[in-house]
Amino acid sequence: MNLLYMFQHGPSGTFTSPNFPFQYDSNAQCVWVITAINNNKVSLKLRTIFKKNPYCLHNVKYLKLLLSIEFDLEIGYDTLTIGDGGEVGDPKTVLQVLTGSFVPDLIVSMSSQMWLHLQTDESVGSIGFKVNYKEIEKESCGDPGTPLYGIREGDGFSNRDVLRFECQFGFELIGEKSIVCQENNQWSANIPICICEYQMPFF
Repeated sequence: MNLLYMFQHGPSGTFTSPNFPFQYDSNAQCVWVITAINNNKVSLKLRTIFKKNPYCLHNVKYLKLLLSIEFDLEIGYDTLTIGDGGEVGDPKTVLQVLTGSFVPDLIVSMSSQMWLHLQTDESVGSIGFKVNYKEIEKESCGDPGTPLYGIREGDGFSNRDVLRFECQFGFELIGEKSIVCQENNQWSANIPICICEYQMPFF
């Protein structure tokens, strides 16, 4: 079994799974502990961008939206567990257990520390992931961003703040039209995506 243990410190940074963007090792155990400065909180962004591949017929120049994934684990077999605080593996502190390729837009700690534990099995793996983290103020959910070809109303990221979304002309909104920053410092949903209303097949 391969064991990797690393410590990350604020105010921001980036790290990846072993061998990223190539296949990670089998039977791996990797742990990262992130510590913010001045008792701030840790905001974690696992980059996963799903877009369909349509051509937008209403545009003068055809627009191609590509699929770009920076998080992918063998679904059901390899996991990334994310927890609050510095006690790695404590089930009471677990915030998310991720597998496959669907992840939240942001994950925010309740304290000034966050831990991540990657565990893989003996079978074939996948590309793994790239993580961006940064410190944010207390009682904040962090900036979830704006959808590609979307418009966002609202610029507050504190508890009970609401963000509303719509899409540019010719694009359809898929997902929630509004999200709320909850008391646990997590957004109530991922930001939506905007896809072309009109599509034509590839040639």
